Amino acid sequence: MRVVWISLFLTAASANLFDFIQQQFHADRGQQQNGNEMDEKSMLSGCNKFLCSDTKACVDSPDHCPCPFPSSQLRCVLPDGKYTCISKPAGDISYKYDHPHTNWKIDAKDDSVRDCGWVTRAWRGLV
Repeated sequence: MRVVWISLFLTAASANLFDFIQQQFHADRGQQQNGNEMDEKSMLSGCNKFLCSDTKACVDSPDHCPCPFPSSQLRCVLPDGKYTCISKPAGDISYKYDHPHTNWKIDAKDDSVRDCGWVTRAWRGLV
């Protein structure tokens, strides 16, 4: 009887191990194909200016790249000229951040509100 239980256990364990290994190899192939698809899309985009790496938007220069989710993110320019995207503040003041051409200029001057002003203060070590 013990032999039967041991053989059943080994069969189940080897099947689980096989499934795990299959998933690992298939996941790697899927990621590799997605990366190749993105490279191909970049090459075929027809952009003769600057192609943003994260959004694939064709813009005049890197400092014009949009955030991946502009309806829910602020594009904050860092003091070194690069940018980062953060979630828009929520709550009573969220309406102030609705316009993408001016929302990065707003600074609530309150460290509990995470906006571009807060990002600048954090960059300078003031938060």
